[in-house]
Amino acid sequence: MADVSHSTIQRVERGETVTPDCLTKIAVALGRPADYLTAPRQKLTEEQAWESLQQSVAWMDGLVEVPVAPLTKERQLRELASTDMIVIGSYLDEEAQGDIDGLREWIDLTGFVRATAAGDIGPKPERGFRMRELYDDLFQHLTQLQARHQAVCLVGTYTAETDSRALPTATVAVLSLRSKKRNPAAAKLKTVWCQQKVSWKDAMEHTR
Repeated sequence: MADVSHSTIQRVERGETVTPDCLTKIAVALGRPADYLTAPRQKLTEEQAWESLQQSVAWMDGLVEVPVAPLTKERQLRELASTDMIVIGSYLDEEAQGDIDGLREWIDLTGFVRATAAGDIGPKPERGFRMRELYDDLFQHLTQLQARHQAVCLVGTYTAETDSRALPTATVAVLSLRSKKRNPAAAKLKTVWCQQKVSWKDAMEHTR
């Protein structure tokens, strides 16, 4: 998080005292007013407290919590490549978009090649082809992306509702690219929030 150490964030999580300056920086990094965590609060009535609680969780409407982990294993790649569609969310600067598009292409290619190897579509790869070589190339691109942009790629899969009666559900691959500059603890995130309902039309723009 901007100009705030990981240990300071941990102290806040434990409810320990930190300086007003740190709280101001945290509030700004979260997109809140600078005095959001330091301004005096008036005690709310029970009705006001309930209304405030409802407002605070309103952003979760239509979203589901998806378990994620840093992309480091071939097993994760196989799971991503076996889904119906891919959703990529980026918290990186605009200059990272080219590398992100390249990562999507590598994952799309992995899914296509796995389908040909399984005989789902043809022709099959040449006899000497090894999937591990493709995985290695993808991980090389990912390593360069993460180093260049000080990022971590969190991945997971989930089942979502769709806008199609013929195909009412879909397995979705989630890639969330997080900035370590903004959040030094980004690699430790365990979940992300994703749309409960997805659109096949939107997915076809990036179909495998």
